[in-house]
Amino acid sequence: MNAGHRRLAPGLAAATAVLVPLALTGCGDARTDDTTRDQGADRSATATAVAESAPTSEDAAARLPDDFPLAAALPATNGDDGTPVRVTDRPGTDGVELCGDQAWTPDETLDVAGVTYAGEAEDFRGRTLALYADDAAAAAALDRARDAFAACPAGTVGGTDQVYEEVASGRGAVTYTHRYRYQGSFDTGLEVIQVVQVGPALYLASYYGEGGGSPATIASSVEEARRSSRPVVEAMSDLGADTPDTTPEAADVPLAAGWPTGPVEAGSAGVEVPVDELDASFADHACDAPAPAGDPTEVVRGQFSDVETYLTRELLTFADADAAVAHVAGLRDFYAACPTRTVDGFSHPVRTFDTAVGGQSFAVVRSTEHDAHPAIGVSALQVVRVGSAVLLDTVSTEGSASDEAAAHALADAMAEESGDVVAAMCAFTEAGC
Repeated sequence: MNAGHRRLAPGLAAATAVLVPLALTGCGDARTDDTTRDQGADRSATATAVAESAPTSEDAAARLPDDFPLAAALPATNGDDGTPVRVTDRPGTDGVELCGDQAWTPDETLDVAGVTYAGEAEDFRGRTLALYADDAAAAAALDRARDAFAACPAGTVGGTDQVYEEVASGRGAVTYTHRYRYQGSFDTGLEVIQVVQVGPALYLASYYGEGGGSPATIASSVEEARRSSRPVVEAMSDLGADTPDTTPEAADVPLAAGWPTGPVEAGSAGVEVPVDELDASFADHACDAPAPAGDPTEVVRGQFSDVETYLTRELLTFADADAAVAHVAGLRDFYAACPTRTVDGFSHPVRTFDTAVGGQSFAVVRSTEHDAHPAIGVSALQVVRVGSAVLLDTVSTEGSASDEAAAHALADAMAEESGDVVAAMCAFTEAGC
């Protein structure tokens, strides 16, 4: 952010923002001087516009509608001085400059609208909606922004490193974080930047606050920005095209992440993703019965086999998170009821216990004993739910896990190996990644 937005170390020059709310820069006061757009009486639940603007073109298709909800989900008044938050006919974000390159300018646009909000202390939000002649022109503007960010992962302004990271990307949409590093350490300042193209329109948003203190607070800030912008992006479909298809697919998840990648013994298949059916069922092996199948909307399966190791993963997606929660609960009840089987003097106790992975998880460990002593052969299942997706992760090896501590250690090791898979499942949450 610029000097008016950030508390920098003494003697440091100002750090320049990527997308700075115009009302907070030296470019004039967007609250009082700019022509505003009337967004209608039914906008009282969010920020309100207070005047009408004259059309900039005879052709209605060449301008943004006055009632477009650009201020949706923003407070109705600025937190710093109580003035109304208003949509104007100028950008709500400043020029986008990265390492000397302009990532976005209002050039070639047919119409532009913007809105800014200034809260108390470190809370600044700016939005710009730009209308182009056609979809191709808007897509080209998005591509230029992507290229500019890709070419400038970090820059230095006034002794402070400006660090940019792409945190989410899809067809027609990309999200970045902008953090501030001085003498090797990041401060708590965080800007979340969104660029979204829908048809002939391009949406740019900047949300600045003190959310950069930890990975958890950064993730929370990104999610909050996405939730805040959602009604704007949804309304963009009325400007000439459908909302970008960001529906996640199970096939996009890196199901084999964390599995061995080296050569395997002759006759072993190694990694196989995807497969129509698994070679062996954990439920049949552990409980001598099929597990509840549920009603998933999509299933992707993969497996790995070597001489002494068999690994499987299944990713199931459901219509919503409630359906996924119910399926995990049913699976846990099923495995908790699995009996201890004894064959030829070997017994196979089954332990079921909760774990702390994703939003809901538990593990099942089937061990082997002979005459009440540990024996070789262990199989384990970890079930992890994130949003509306459920991961079934299994391992069967020649090892042993005959007590509680060993069973929990095996579950912990499985959770670490599947970490990238679970992380990618954030796409199936309401907030997304």
